[in-house]
Amino acid sequence: MNPQGMRILDRYLSRQVIFSTLFAVAVLSVILVLGQIFKKLLDLLVSGVLTPSAVLKFIGYAFPWSLSYTVPWGVLTAVLLTFGRLSADNELISMRMAGLSLRRICLPVFAAATALSAFCLWINTTVAPHAYTESRKLTQQAALEDPSSLFTPDTPVTAIPGYLVFAQKRNGHSLENVQLFSLAGEKADIARSRPGSVTIARRAEIDDSGLRSKRALEMSMENAFVVNRRWPAPITDEDRARLSPAEIEARETRIDEASRLVPDVAEFESRSSPVSVPLSRLLERSERIRVDGLKMSELWSGIRNRPALEASFHGHALPSSTEILTEFHKRLSFSLACFVLALVGIPFGITAQRRETSSGFVLSLVVGISYFTLIMLGELWKDNAARLPYLWVWLPNVAFGGLGLFMFLRLQRR
Repeated sequence: MNPQGMRILDRYLSRQVIFSTLFAVAVLSVILVLGQIFKKLLDLLVSGVLTPSAVLKFIGYAFPWSLSYTVPWGVLTAVLLTFGRLSADNELISMRMAGLSLRRICLPVFAAATALSAFCLWINTTVAPHAYTESRKLTQQAALEDPSSLFTPDTPVTAIPGYLVFAQKRNGHSLENVQLFSLAGEKADIARSRPGSVTIARRAEIDDSGLRSKRALEMSMENAFVVNRRWPAPITDEDRARLSPAEIEARETRIDEASRLVPDVAEFESRSSPVSVPLSRLLERSERIRVDGLKMSELWSGIRNRPALEASFHGHALPSSTEILTEFHKRLSFSLACFVLALVGIPFGITAQRRETSSGFVLSLVVGISYFTLIMLGELWKDNAARLPYLWVWLPNVAFGGLGLFMFLRLQRR
């Protein structure tokens, strides 16, 4: 084929792949961004705390994060659709009969996939961490500016560590028919703790003036009724070493019975005084350094010189060394997804020989879900150094890249 014909063919294939990729990325990004909005902003949207401009900002911050997933998936979908259609219409056979090798036919596709991999590298290492940090600041700022947004009407509020709060109605900073459970126990969470005290009030006014200085909310209760409960003390390791098996069994029986029955009431109170709800643990949780928001230079510093990174964050608790190492490798591995999925998508598209769009989308879902599931395994094990999660995040590229290369070379020899 003459050079002019090759240029026409290259432009044709590039245009098919690029436009299909853009369409797939647009559809998938809308789905992922809407999912993030419902996951993180639903309560704030219902309570009316967030302004439309804040929602638009969050969408702008969530969009770069979504590109890390949607661009590789879009490339896979585009390649499957393009080569499936070429194979079904026998256009690929015509190109081979003109003397073109499969490698030369796919050259513009590999060039586009390489360029998109470079784009994903920039997104994963620069844009996405910054967008993640800013989106966290946006949601935290909304909660700090209006802490009453934590209290959703007719919904148990579990966001405050050590407390369970239920309010039937909320009007600004005023709550009606409030039930405040102070959880007992070291864990002080919903699953493992019991209520140490219960406060029931007709109305509660929230005062957030001391939120930043005292790191607490003051709730002025009207017509409050307080029940302080006394639960049997749990058996400690020291008790087990000191007591006989019969005594331990008897004590466990009493504790088990107490967990099913109403515990001893130590005190009744009726008052209209302020109740302080400490938010220090909630604020510490929101201020925690997340590995997703660290820059690549900070990740590298955490790998090579962790004390220097700790000093730069002024004593804030950092993610574990394994988390940092896994995140560093994940960003690099994820950036190769466009090229790897294009390599495996070409032989899949040719052998499938389907011109229907639905078939291409189904095949892309199967391949894409398999690829990203392997990536997520490394994410799930990022706290477990024994499982080497920083190597697991490279497994999808090795497995799918090897499979794609094998199938491509086999088709090339036909």
